[in-house]
Amino acid sequence: MLTITARIGDYYGDGSSNHIWATRDSDGALIAELYVSTDRREIMNIWVDEDHRGEGHARQLYETATDQMDVFHAPVAHRTPEGNAFAEAVGGETVTPYPCDCYACDTMED
Repeated sequence: MLTITARIGDYYGDGSSNHIWATRDSDGALIAELYVSTDRREIMNIWVDEDHRGEGHARQLYETATDQMDVFHAPVAHRTPEGNAFAEAVGGETVTPYPCDCYACDTMED
């Protein structure tokens, strides 16, 4: 039996605030996590244990989260190839553009 829990916590170790949904098995072992920023409701990370990839855990967490609030995909420049494939597979809106000085955004303007 799988359990999905929700909490608010830090992802980056910098004190940031994120909604966190997690899937655990009946032994309490972590299977998957979804981190969504509390300010923009932007997906910051989705992680699934290697042994459980392809089983729909990321989609299940995304659907659980979107049943509870608006959740937005990160800008394309911020996505990994896997994150982009996930965004395309599940659909949904991308976060409204915001000022960003990361390397990916800086190189897009050049």
